[in-house]
Amino acid sequence: MRTVLGMEYVHSIQYHRRSRNGRLTLAYVETVEDHGWYIRKEADWRSRYTLACATEYLARVPAAAGTFAITVWRDSIRVCTVGVDWNPPKR
Repeated sequence: MRTVLGMEYVHSIQYHRRSRNGRLTLAYVETVEDHGWYIRKEADWRSRYTLACATEYLARVPAAAGTFAITVWRDSIRVCTVGVDWNPPKR
């Protein structure tokens, strides 16, 4: 049995790398407890927030340059999907 105290905002963020032929391959999965997607109700906000989270994560991994499709899930509900052309910062 699981006891829930307050609200939980556990999300799974999936990072699929897009190959030159368009194929998507799961590259990373991150689990976060974060309520940022619900600060505002607009779809544009969810996309911008996802891009900010993804930029931080891909830099931390560190991921090689490429195109990613990033999908955020809360349980079995898709919160949003965004694409990003990732170019890592120079170190």
